[in-house]
Amino acid sequence: MSISVIVLGDQESIVRQIEGYQGELIVTRVCSDIAEAIAACLTAIADVLLVADAEQVPPMEQIDELIGQGTAVVYMLDSYVDINPLPDVLQLPADITMSDLEQRITATVQSLKRPDSLPAKANHDLADPASRNQGKIVCFWSAPGSPGRSTIALNFAVEAAAAGQAVVLLDADTHAASISIQLGLMDESASVAQICRIVDSGSTDIGRLNAACSLVQVGDATIRVGTGIPRSSRWPEVRASALRRATTVFRNHYDLVVLDVAPHIAMDEQLSFDTQAPQRNAVTVEMLRCADEVFMVVKSDSIGIPRALRAIDELEESQVGLQPKIIFNRVSASSSGRTPKRRLIEAWDRFGPMHDVVGFMPNDSAVCSASVLAGSPLLEIAPKSSLRTEIRSLAGIKSTDLPKKRVSRRFSKSA
Repeated sequence: MSISVIVLGDQESIVRQIEGYQGELIVTRVCSDIAEAIAACLTAIADVLLVADAEQVPPMEQIDELIGQGTAVVYMLDSYVDINPLPDVLQLPADITMSDLEQRITATVQSLKRPDSLPAKANHDLADPASRNQGKIVCFWSAPGSPGRSTIALNFAVEAAAAGQAVVLLDADTHAASISIQLGLMDESASVAQICRIVDSGSTDIGRLNAACSLVQVGDATIRVGTGIPRSSRWPEVRASALRRATTVFRNHYDLVVLDVAPHIAMDEQLSFDTQAPQRNAVTVEMLRCADEVFMVVKSDSIGIPRALRAIDELEESQVGLQPKIIFNRVSASSSGRTPKRRLIEAWDRFGPMHDVVGFMPNDSAVCSASVLAGSPLLEIAPKSSLRTEIRSLAGIKSTDLPKKRVSRRFSKSA
């Protein structure tokens, strides 16, 4: 079996070694540019992309695309600089013998061709087996229309942290990020964009990822917050592949990773391009895929429920197997009639899909407005509110503790 190899980097010695060995590896092209090498691989003329220059390492998004189509990616570098090992990329020393090189590459190519080694699935597990699945990824999603998704996601993370869990909150909304505003953070640097750049550089170092986030003190607890992009025009800086890898790394070091994502999941940007196009909604789709639990926030009125039903239909058509749990928000008699919970359940049982309803959040607009105005979560601004009680229940926390006294908070970049 011959294995075609594209070499990325001006390393004539490696090419000569492969050609002189006269084994199964065959060099079909040598590229000095990343774009040229990726384009050559996407035309399916190669089984392997061998990266021989540390300055020519492709972005993680392109690596995932190559692996997804069955092209093995191999790093064979003299110096790794800040490139940490990745489980789905074969990394070999530059002084490896040709027999070992051929054996390792052959095994990698064969593993990619087996149906049970789907790369997209492997990408979700980036740590050692001993540390996998240590934490949990929870994603908050909704239909368009501002149903209060970010408010619930933020306070869910805060309550989990107050209960003693190590929590990371990532604002992955590429359309209208708002977590930083709700916490009173004037952050123009966009932590999620920094996180993506770190992963795209080849690093999955938890120290660097932590440093990109803001450390926020809430009551007696602290949470790490990856703030979203301050302007929607900056959405290309948040790349789905890189953020998915970062989220998985966070899960392996924290008890809980909370994601706030945009409502849109349509992947139709590629219709306007002849080649692969950037996908603005790919972040939402990837975060939904990698989440261990998905909550869908539904505004409980005659507009919010039909929107939610259409969004779920769209989700089921494109993402088979996802089972979001339903949270009705802004529940009140004025929007749903008398006995609103019973009416919502009846309406959902009649028209809604077979998804569990796990929460009914009361319509407490005054408390929510005060929270945003103060830049503080409910734990600090309204510890006795019914909305906070319901969110605590959603997070699996008993509401028997006394409310904490409000304290001033300090925000800092983690070292």
